[in-house]
Amino acid sequence: MKRRGNGEGCIIADPRKNGKYIGRLQIGFNQNGKPKIKTFSGASPSDVRKKMKQYKKEMECVNEVRQANGLLVEGMNLWMKTQKKPYLKPSSYDRLTQSVEHCILPYLGQRLIKTITTNDIQMLIATLKLKGLSYSSIKKARDALNGYFKHLITERKIPYNPVDGVRLPPQNEFAIKEKKALTEDEMKSFSQTATSVYPSTNEYRYRYGFGAVFILYTGLREGEALALQYKHIDFENKTVTVEQNLVMVTDGSGNKSRHPLIQKSAKTAAGVRIVPLCDKAFEAISHHRDLYYDGNDNDFIFTTESGSHLTPHNLAKSVNSIFRAAGIQASGLHILRHSFASWLFERGVDVKLVSRILGHASVQITYDVYIHENIDQLREAVEKL
Repeated sequence: MKRRGNGEGCIIADPRKNGKYIGRLQIGFNQNGKPKIKTFSGASPSDVRKKMKQYKKEMECVNEVRQANGLLVEGMNLWMKTQKKPYLKPSSYDRLTQSVEHCILPYLGQRLIKTITTNDIQMLIATLKLKGLSYSSIKKARDALNGYFKHLITERKIPYNPVDGVRLPPQNEFAIKEKKALTEDEMKSFSQTATSVYPSTNEYRYRYGFGAVFILYTGLREGEALALQYKHIDFENKTVTVEQNLVMVTDGSGNKSRHPLIQKSAKTAAGVRIVPLCDKAFEAISHHRDLYYDGNDNDFIFTTESGSHLTPHNLAKSVNSIFRAAGIQASGLHILRHSFASWLFERGVDVKLVSRILGHASVQITYDVYIHENIDQLREAVEKL
């Protein structure tokens, strides 16, 4: 009989006499000093041996990564799986995965971890900028690398963080997308079109028409609106409570298709709020309730005809259809939120109150993202001097 070599383990017939075989492999020692054994099962000795070899190969890869001798693709995937996924919201983990898979691994994934330098990462950022990626996307890639290398330093695998010396390009070097807001006339036209009926049948043209008007006059984020249940609307006091968010996430198996998931929290801590409803918003949600409410307060407000979750993509399609029918040159759901903020500001609502209604983490976000003076407003201000 051939003598077994070190680390090969042993394979025996299953004592339960079920026709299978069991392999036992020592993989270290427990805290009490006794050998730590991992067991494998298979239909034949060769099947068990194959599983044991595959396991040892995977462990060799992990050990290489732990010593920073492995490839970045292996190291970052292990880091995300063990250090990030258990602690991040599904949507946040999805964003991290997208950033790593599209902005980092195609360029540095096959490099040995310990050979990656500050210059390598600086060149990566320059490449991403040349490809036309936004400042936000490049910053997310930089932050992901920074988090990973900081983890390696904590584990004492590398002596320094190569991201420390990396500089991001100034934000003013990136093209700023102009944020369009609907005029008051366009808001009225949108509302009229969204709630219009077919003359021949008197049926409403758009299933989500009143819902779209409700979003327009509350400024809710799409995920916040799609996560609303009837219990969140206080029809007596005319308020809506925002406390959860719908996100589209993958199942984590490598399949890129996404499914809706309700997160029992808003986008930010400031996002959990009670929003008073103006007359237009209250009228819209009241009509929507009359059309679709079945008496269960736990039902979601926005659903398909079959009762399943409505996705952001499908709601956006409906809203874009309304834009086209109304002759408005606009697209996307976010313009409704932007228009609501501008509408409030034009009516003299204090920016601090607008920020609270929108659920922003700071007033500065409201200033930077939503408040835009046009040339007529500036001219009017100068003429008053």
